[in-house]
Amino acid sequence: MGSQSKKCAVVTGANTGLGYETSLGLAREGCAVVLACRSQDRAEQAIGEIRARVPDAEATFLPLDLVDRESIRRFARELETKHDRLDVLVNNAGVMGPPRTITRNGLELQFDANHLGHFLLTQLLFERLDQPHETRIVNVSSLAGKWEEADIFFDNLSFEGNYDEGPDFMGLPGMLAYGQSKLANILFTMELRDRCAKAGKNVKAVVTHPGASNTDLSRNMSIWIRLLAPILVRFMDISTPAEGARSLLVAALGPDVNAGDFIGPTGKNERIGEPGLCALPPKAHDKALCERLWRLSEELLGIEFQI
Repeated sequence: MGSQSKKCAVVTGANTGLGYETSLGLAREGCAVVLACRSQDRAEQAIGEIRARVPDAEATFLPLDLVDRESIRRFARELETKHDRLDVLVNNAGVMGPPRTITRNGLELQFDANHLGHFLLTQLLFERLDQPHETRIVNVSSLAGKWEEADIFFDNLSFEGNYDEGPDFMGLPGMLAYGQSKLANILFTMELRDRCAKAGKNVKAVVTHPGASNTDLSRNMSIWIRLLAPILVRFMDISTPAEGARSLLVAALGPDVNAGDFIGPTGKNERIGEPGLCALPPKAHDKALCERLWRLSEELLGIEFQI
């Protein structure tokens, strides 16, 4: 069982990049951290590295595949048996710019993994987070969620016939679909904030983004761009994963963070800089849009997420 005295935090996609650095930062702050990942080998390697840097770290692995509904449900059940509390849920895992992929659920991969998987995970863990003391749900979005072109394309969620249209970013395909999934993270947070407030819950929903960070999300970029990445980082406004994760850590633990805050870098164009409060995109204030996405998410998952 987890420690009675330590806060417990779950981080999805915790074995690399922002997830690893966030897990490390949470461990340094004394949290018991659950690394929710697909690969046990990579998670155990990350745990070893965390313990090498934080000798008294309490870090454990539980398998989680965000496009496998049963995997998500199994994760929730196992978390309840192995940890006696849950204080922070960091919905971090994501995929960016893959070739158009339809998951086993009949949905475009980025929307399915980045939004729907985390929506279901949050619903399953919400009762654990509903405590007399404050707990937090941190949804990790992206600057792509603030693009003017970003929207929820209800009539064509999976971008049939137009997947490669939209913003051009380092030659990656499907960036409009990526923007959709990252806007969904923001809209989900806003509706979650409102429903928690209406129900008088102590669950604080916060959204964050890391700015422009050199993470494993670049895995779908061309080999040439990935080879040049260490050089580009030195001459462009691109942060390291450790620097990008500072925004996630402030969102998860910062004492002055309010429900519905958007935490990210405060430097030029929010690409790098000290973490702080960032402006939400205009669509985040569209209550009807937030509610419509919530209802659609419930319908696609076959659940009711009642608060």
